[in-house]
Amino acid sequence: MLMTTERLRYLVEVANSGSFSAAGRNLGVSASAVNQMINNMEIDLDLSLFDRVAGKTPILTAAGKAIYFQAQELLPRLNAIELKAQSLKQGVEPSLTIALHGLTFFPRFQQVLHQLSEAYPELQINLVDSEVASLQPNPEQKLADITIAPANLEPKRGVESKIIDKINWCFVAAPTHPLAKRRGELSSADLSQYQQLLPSEGNIATPELIESLRYSPKVVSCDRLYQITELACSGMGFALYPQKLLHSELRQRLVELQVDFVEGALEWPVEICWTQSLGVAGNWLVDELTE
Repeated sequence: MLMTTERLRYLVEVANSGSFSAAGRNLGVSASAVNQMINNMEIDLDLSLFDRVAGKTPILTAAGKAIYFQAQELLPRLNAIELKAQSLKQGVEPSLTIALHGLTFFPRFQQVLHQLSEAYPELQINLVDSEVASLQPNPEQKLADITIAPANLEPKRGVESKIIDKINWCFVAAPTHPLAKRRGELSSADLSQYQQLLPSEGNIATPELIESLRYSPKVVSCDRLYQITELACSGMGFALYPQKLLHSELRQRLVELQVDFVEGALEWPVEICWTQSLGVAGNWLVDELTE
């Protein structure tokens, strides 16, 4: 084969660095080795790739430019294939599907996902909502390797699980909402007079869990957290919201309501579940979150 990955790398390095000696330093070889590689390439292709003048920067010819631009597109793909092969050899799975619930998309978990992508750059990370995913084959749901979500009461068979955090709920409403204008602590009777924004029932949000969050007979059910967020900010109703997701920008749009309830009643455990078939990257993620 006349065109090899090594030859393309040498050509690109000479063009980018501006000299055979600089290219040699970057490649860890001598300038003469770089020159020999380019010479052999030109002989085999029967093309002149560089215009060479002693003491001046080698300039790509028209043919050299054409090959250079294609090499710029091809080399990153070849490098990616090599890295992928190395990852597979080390036991790193090609992809990892993580089901993370909107109510538990905590900054801590976001940070660990970022660390995962840095530790295993060749890993294909698929992030899905745990309301539409399952660890076990289900024709109505996506198949996940790991789930991070509010814990529910259903038994889990064939998977490992551990409580890794908790949701501390707080009541929120827009500054213009009547509840936000009340003085003093609010009672459950105060809340029951107004419309409440609640998560819809689903794979994780079971009827029992939803009912435990209900404080008003007037309810608007929302499939996604962003719907609750935007409707609450618009003043449509009050909502229970995870405190760890109330970042500074959102606190400018929502007011945290003070209530006279027992704080322990406003907590949900957060659970990670995983299958035994995880590869190196999946086990790394589980270890990071369960230590």
